[in-house]
Amino acid sequence: MSGNLSRRGFLSGAAATSALAAIGAMTACSPSASEGQNTASSASTSDNLATTGTSNTQWSWDTPPEPVADDQIVETVESDIVVIGAGLSGVSAACRATELGASVTVLEKMNIPSSRGGHFAAYMTKAMEDMGIEQDPKSAIAADWQSLCGNRINHDLVRLFLERSGEVLDWMVEQSDGECTLLPMGARYLGNPYEHLGTHLAVGEWEDNTDNQTAPMYVLYHKSVENGADYRFECPAEQLVKEGDRVTAVIAKDADGYKKFVGTKGIILATGDISGDEEMLRAYGDELALKPRTNMYTPAGANTGDGQKMGMWVGGRMQEGAAPTMIHLIAYTQFAGPFLHVNSQGKRFMNEDSWIQAKSINILNQPGDDQFAWSIFDANWKRDIKDSYQYGGGQFWDTLARVYGEESDPDTCIIPAVSVSSVVQTAVEGGKDAFECDTIEELAKAMGVDADVLQAEIDEYNQACESGEDTKFYKRAELLYPIKEGPFTAVRFGPATLAVLSGLVVNGNLQVLDENDEPIEGLWAVGNASGGRYAVDYPVFINGNSHGSALTWGYVAAENIVNA
Repeated sequence: MSGNLSRRGFLSGAAATSALAAIGAMTACSPSASEGQNTASSASTSDNLATTGTSNTQWSWDTPPEPVADDQIVETVESDIVVIGAGLSGVSAACRATELGASVTVLEKMNIPSSRGGHFAAYMTKAMEDMGIEQDPKSAIAADWQSLCGNRINHDLVRLFLERSGEVLDWMVEQSDGECTLLPMGARYLGNPYEHLGTHLAVGEWEDNTDNQTAPMYVLYHKSVENGADYRFECPAEQLVKEGDRVTAVIAKDADGYKKFVGTKGIILATGDISGDEEMLRAYGDELALKPRTNMYTPAGANTGDGQKMGMWVGGRMQEGAAPTMIHLIAYTQFAGPFLHVNSQGKRFMNEDSWIQAKSINILNQPGDDQFAWSIFDANWKRDIKDSYQYGGGQFWDTLARVYGEESDPDTCIIPAVSVSSVVQTAVEGGKDAFECDTIEELAKAMGVDADVLQAEIDEYNQACESGEDTKFYKRAELLYPIKEGPFTAVRFGPATLAVLSGLVVNGNLQVLDENDEPIEGLWAVGNASGGRYAVDYPVFINGNSHGSALTWGYVAAENIVNA
């Protein structure tokens, strides 16, 4: 596929399938539509599980495992760099390191690379320049990043993203030999907190992409293999080897037994987050991290904090404070919009003029066990939502894939299956998570709420629309759209966990630090295995910044090791 992408060319054949897969967990998973959910109740939990807050808490990883004896090692493999984890950051590191001439071994406990998500953020790319997009000043983005994270982030990492991420996304495209295209997105939230431009879709068409890997994963994995990277799948790392003050090797185990992988230049931890390990959530998270019943991190079982534990065993430490949670509205129907939101009892509970993380958390704080809400709107909803994009927008309000410069229309999108209209229509036709009825009474019955309660909430809301002032939750007047003309629609939406972002403390060079803030020789951490990017909350200052920084961290860590 050429770098100049036409709508028709993009939507044809396998490309449409690949593009849908690229949106990943955000459009492919919901409790009502998927099986085999990775839920908190099925997460890996130690028998030694302790209760947060006790003075004598002892976690299962507090005592390092006994070293594997030399006579148990069935193979020793030596390379310049050993990367633990074949997610975005690990594969990015492998590709950059091999490009620079280093020999690389990648250990991955799953059977394929770990690929998910569809949004990739960067500060200015060639694609943005070609479209004449002017990104907001770095100072404005850095200030929002800091504020959203409660001033508890590592500013060296903020600078790393702002200075290098555009270069890295452009590099990824170059590795594709013209087969991958970056499409800057226009959909973003324009309220408070403000979302900056910089989000991209990365699209491409490959007949052998049978695992539906995202375009960056496909490109970097195959290019790194072409460059000579040695991938060992179903070979989970279990412990690091430290000789004196330096980490020198990794002990992993596959079907043949224990194997020792020596990294003469360095070891990179790229093992992902902690959301699949309930014990780690209790140790490093807060109550919010344990609330969502649905965990949509994929692949299930790949996110159990392995790298964090191994890093602590050789002297590293976890970032301070409760781990920020990444919770998105990807359960049920993936649409909320700016319209009236009511909880499972039919009562309005928040200012609907907000972003995905805030809406998710507000739902989790509602009484009862129902972790969902309803978005209510009338027959004029397409007109109203099109009007709303000048004030709001963003994920699950706007489409997930509206390219910059494309008209903000609920019926159009470069990927028709994820246009707002198609999402709502498909949900209504499903007859479980969305309903369209001629009267409010009929709608309430379909929703399973008291008709009088719902009608009272709608009446109060309509009064606010007429007066132009929301005295209950102070929603902007421009986004007060009345609910008067049938048919009326209710769409169910709710939160699910994507990641819990607590990692090892690193410096600006991505070296793991010990208790004295000194680098542990030979050890780096990237992506969700590293800490300091975020705190308090996952900040959507640019959609897809987690994926963008993961690619950047892997790339930069590889450079730092090779060029040391």
